[in-house]
Amino acid sequence: MELRLQKLSVMLTDPAFTDQQFTEEILFLKEFPVGSIFVLPHNVARAKQLLNGTIIQVGSFVDFPLGRGTLAKKAFETGQLYRDGASDVFVTMPPEQLNSYGNQNYQALAPLAFGRNALGFFIDSSNLTDNQKQALIMDIAELNVSRISLGIDLTMEQAIYDMSIFRTARRKKINFQVNVKAPTLLEIELLFQAGASQIGIGNGREILPLISKWN
Repeated sequence: MELRLQKLSVMLTDPAFTDQQFTEEILFLKEFPVGSIFVLPHNVARAKQLLNGTIIQVGSFVDFPLGRGTLAKKAFETGQLYRDGASDVFVTMPPEQLNSYGNQNYQALAPLAFGRNALGFFIDSSNLTDNQKQALIMDIAELNVSRISLGIDLTMEQAIYDMSIFRTARRKKINFQVNVKAPTLLEIELLFQAGASQIGIGNGREILPLISKWN
C-alpha cells in the first residue's frame, strides 16, 4: 500500500492547544512531507515560522466555525490569512447561504489569494440531515469554486457517505478535501477510492510514522 503524504493534510484545530503543545506538534509533523497543516487563524503566522524550510503549506479557515460573518469580515480575514503566510484557505459557508451568496462571495474573495492556491469553501457537513445534503448537491454544482473542504473530525462512516453524495455534484472539476478524525491506513485508501482529492486527518502523530514505514 502506497499513500502519498502530499495528499494528506494534518488538522491542528483544537482550541485547547497550549502554545507549547502546538509548537511540539508542528516540530514533530514537519519531519513528514504532508501537503499542508491546517491551524486556527491566530496560529497561521506561528505555524509558517515553524515550518520554514519545508515544503509543507499552512492552511486555515475564514470566519470559522459558523461562517455567518459579513462579506467585509470574510474579506478582512481572507487577506490577513494570506498575509500571515497561509497557502490553503477555505472560507466557511453556511450551507443555506450557498445558493444565494456562494458565487458572490467567491467573486469578491478569490482575488485576495495573491496568486497562491485557489480559494476554497469549507462546509461543515457533520450535522446536516440527509435531506439537507441532497439539497446541497445542486448548489455545489453551480458554484464557481473549485475546492471544497467537508466537515471537521468526521467519522469514517460520515466521510464515505458524504463523498458518495457530494461527488455527484461534479459537473465540473471540484477537488474535495474530507476531514476525518482518526482514520486507519486502510480507511485513508478507501476515502481516496471514494473520490476524495485530499484528506484531512486528526491523528497525524499516530498515522504518519506508519505511512512512512509502508512507503
